[in-house]
Amino acid sequence: MMNKKSTSVFAGILLSAFSVLPLQGLFANISFEKSDINQNDELLFTVSQNALGSANYTSLFYSKIKNGEVPVQPELITYYPEQMELLDGGNILQIRNRFGTARYDRKNDRLKWVKKIAGLPENVMPTAPYQASPDGKWFCKIEKTEICSGRLVVERTSDGQRILLADKVLNSYESLPVKWSPDSSLLVYEKNGAVYFCNPEALSRGVEIEERFRKIGRGTINSVSWGSEKFLAYIDDYLLYRISTKEMYTVGLYAGIIGQGKAIGRLPSRFNPLSDKFYANRDVTSIVTVQNKKIFSYLTIQSLSCDYLDVIFSRPYTDSSASLKETYVFWDKNQNPVLWQEKLPYAGSVEKGAVYRLGAQPKLVLEISDSGRPCLSPDGSRVAVFSENDIYIYDVNSWQCIAELDGEKVTSLVWLDRNQLYAGGTQRLRLWNLLSNNAETISLSSAKDCYWYGDDNQIYASVSGGSYYRFNVANGTWSPAATPARINAVAQNGRYRVFAGSTQNPRYENALYIRTLSASAVTKPVYPMSVEKQPAKKKVALIFDAYDNSDGLTPVLSALKKYNVKGTFFINGEFIRRYPLETKQIVQNGQKCASMFFTTSDLTAPGFAMTEDFIRRGLARNEDEFYYVTGTELNLYWHAPDYKVTDAIKEYGKLAGYSYVNNNFKYSDTDIQTINPEMLINEYNSILKFANYGIIPVSIGYSTGIHEDPLYAHMDLLISSLLDAGYEIVELEKL
Repeated sequence: MMNKKSTSVFAGILLSAFSVLPLQGLFANISFEKSDINQNDELLFTVSQNALGSANYTSLFYSKIKNGEVPVQPELITYYPEQMELLDGGNILQIRNRFGTARYDRKNDRLKWVKKIAGLPENVMPTAPYQASPDGKWFCKIEKTEICSGRLVVERTSDGQRILLADKVLNSYESLPVKWSPDSSLLVYEKNGAVYFCNPEALSRGVEIEERFRKIGRGTINSVSWGSEKFLAYIDDYLLYRISTKEMYTVGLYAGIIGQGKAIGRLPSRFNPLSDKFYANRDVTSIVTVQNKKIFSYLTIQSLSCDYLDVIFSRPYTDSSASLKETYVFWDKNQNPVLWQEKLPYAGSVEKGAVYRLGAQPKLVLEISDSGRPCLSPDGSRVAVFSENDIYIYDVNSWQCIAELDGEKVTSLVWLDRNQLYAGGTQRLRLWNLLSNNAETISLSSAKDCYWYGDDNQIYASVSGGSYYRFNVANGTWSPAATPARINAVAQNGRYRVFAGSTQNPRYENALYIRTLSASAVTKPVYPMSVEKQPAKKKVALIFDAYDNSDGLTPVLSALKKYNVKGTFFINGEFIRRYPLETKQIVQNGQKCASMFFTTSDLTAPGFAMTEDFIRRGLARNEDEFYYVTGTELNLYWHAPDYKVTDAIKEYGKLAGYSYVNNNFKYSDTDIQTINPEMLINEYNSILKFANYGIIPVSIGYSTGIHEDPLYAHMDLLISSLLDAGYEIVELEKL
């Protein structure tokens, strides 16, 4: 083995004995790129931002210079669609990103900001999801109040009236614990281990009955599925209930006497609402269950009784070429289920989608590479899928591709109706009409260059690929323009010069300055905060312990990819022997790997004779097995299984050339039976608050005990909490 100077790395708290001034640009993520000033002292400039957990894009701003400075906050005139919702019956498209919220009025062809942050967002967070009602009159969201939780509210689109549904709801950047009825009349939501329903309009007028009379039953939002506007399906343990929407209030009022209603079938195995999901057809005569994210069952009702459901199909996920990331179920016009599986291949990092018709035998009908989450049309007849720089529209009944739009990578999709959808891309927001196959540009998402053009000082911008667009100042929209003749950006107009210069603020790559060329010479930054001296961000590393179970590997790898974070996986020999494909998958996804010895045994247990030779041989065996599977070498960091170690064992590892990593947190996610993920994340953040550096350990699977709510299932919460606290997430060796 190679020899390497060893250091001792402490996971949890690494207090710095002295502070070091950062190198300029080391932690920078905001950069001023292009600018152009006209003779009217109007300024255009672009700002790019490299941020974890969110798309990296370049935004275009407009401002007016007065007396050598910008007295009013610059106006953002590009609209990157990080999240989109359709409101007011489709008349309003809501666009949300790190800068705020904008709304596009389709009838008047006007786009404007309705909520904006002050300045530039130095701490960029992922844009949280909203869940709009199908008619767009209401939408649900979580208002963050604590590190991991917030208030679940429903808000009326027209006037912004908010109604509290539940407090201390766990945050999520994937979905909300709510489900709207297809006709928008009822909302089902999760609260304190039970499922309730409400009519938002009745709540807003104060005429809704008490919540205790609107309880459907115990469980989570996974316990319910809307079949149609007429029927709601509900599962409690082994029993499937079909509840008519006409009887919802009756069931709620008399639930204490007659229970949740009439059971119409019995499942062959217990439904766990924490880890299982199900999907019902329109009449709730058939369901598809997904248990533990691995076992898929297609079940039908024999009769309206408590008989066992007929099992048409039931099989665990067994694809040996890819791990399973996510699952979606559609129903075709004949009420037959269609299964969409989102997979992460073992031999690569590009996700793929696979579509199956479910019956006695599943039939593969489609595979698509680099696919995102499918987006179903309002009538359920079509599904939009984006892959690389293309959008494909498939007919759900025939699974034939009926339309295709190319040009750029898509970040979000929203159907307007059966034949139109908004495609939010990395460069443009377009309204695509499938009948005419015309994609009308509404706005720019980002801009490569910016210019003042013509005698009337029109605003032009270009995107990657060289296309030009003209800004409609009155409407806030953009439209394609012919390539201008002799267009050039200028840095000065005789009164002012604009330039990008250095700054002491480590959160900025540079700063944009205005230099007055007449009267009293003075230079001022466009954003004063961009030149304010700030301490460097605290750094934290994420490490992942692969003992002898791989259940959490796919969600962890997906989260790291989503947030563009590099972690270090400490791999045990037992994991390598049990999961060679998964071990290789970690390497294929560009993650670093270190050693957790060749066995999961407690090295400090009585009966073990720990010698230098034993530790050397154990580390060497792990290296050899890892190399045999992956063709690559382990990093020379290690820790003992469960972090159980003695000073002598550490010294033996040091002599073998390894640096030891300790876990100094009081709790870890191996205590998940008594410590839930929210408590762990709060614990980690409270301790790291007083440290300059830190390492957070996460297990990617448990072979013993019951772990229904593991930390690896909440990687978005963990990572976002660190970003929100101002930490820079770095690789282990960069601490």
